[in-house]
Amino acid sequence: MSTSTTFREPSSPSAVSADPPRPLRRVLAFVASLITPGAGHVLRGHTRRGFAWAFGMAALELVLVFLMPVGWATIVIMAMIGALALLACALDTLWLAGTTPSWAIVLASWTALLIFGGITGEQTASYYTEHYLQAFTIPSASMEPTLARGDYVVTDKSAYRTRGPGRGDIVVFTSPLDERRHLVKRIVGVPGDRIEIRGRQVFVNGTALEEPYVAPAPEAPSSGRCVYAFGCDPTFVPVDSYFVMGDNRDRSHDSRHWGLVRRARIVGRVLAIYWSWDAGRRLPRLTRVGTAL
Repeated sequence: MSTSTTFREPSSPSAVSADPPRPLRRVLAFVASLITPGAGHVLRGHTRRGFAWAFGMAALELVLVFLMPVGWATIVIMAMIGALALLACALDTLWLAGTTPSWAIVLASWTALLIFGGITGEQTASYYTEHYLQAFTIPSASMEPTLARGDYVVTDKSAYRTRGPGRGDIVVFTSPLDERRHLVKRIVGVPGDRIEIRGRQVFVNGTALEEPYVAPAPEAPSSGRCVYAFGCDPTFVPVDSYFVMGDNRDRSHDSRHWGLVRRARIVGRVLAIYWSWDAGRRLPRLTRVGTAL
């Protein structure tokens, strides 16, 4: 009686999956890349590719920050490009043939990516804030209706590198009375101007200044007597100085009270409102968001 034995050929190496499908790992890699560029690639076993993405994203950030002109449109474009690049980095992890690296390699690589991202991001943001754009909050009603209490504005600190501040510009400057405070007002007088205030009308070089942005006057009788320290008599604006006023003239403490603002005190020109919060209603004022100034 014979016994037959059936032999089967072993499967070819290509038929064996070194890393079976792991949907959860793919999802985690996708999410990790959205948090830190390159982290998802490391989780899927592509460490070099992950670091290449991290360096590439940092280089893109530097290009966008330092080569594109400063402006509200630039901020929007930068945000969109940055979001699309981050999404592309995360999507790249989904198409890779994954392996399973040791957790020691994953944790060490993640630590390096976090340190790299933290250093480059902080240094870039700090330099950009110091020399280009800075955000400020409007705490008072002195610039209503143009700027309301609770508005968050972005200021271009490079606006006056090639030209001087102009009449009508809304500027941020350090207070002449307290250098620790920043104020926001509108320039109504530039060097060489002669400013005079008669009632609620501002005259520049003898001509009434058109100011459609000024808050409407209250319906209260006026004594007709000027009580300001500056502007009641013709006030001449010297070189490197500016006469500033709030758009809400009845609730603004400005050059009429404490005098001119030196050029060295001006931080930059207000570009736009990027957020607005109504503290009384505890709701955002979305219609004000994105308003260019």
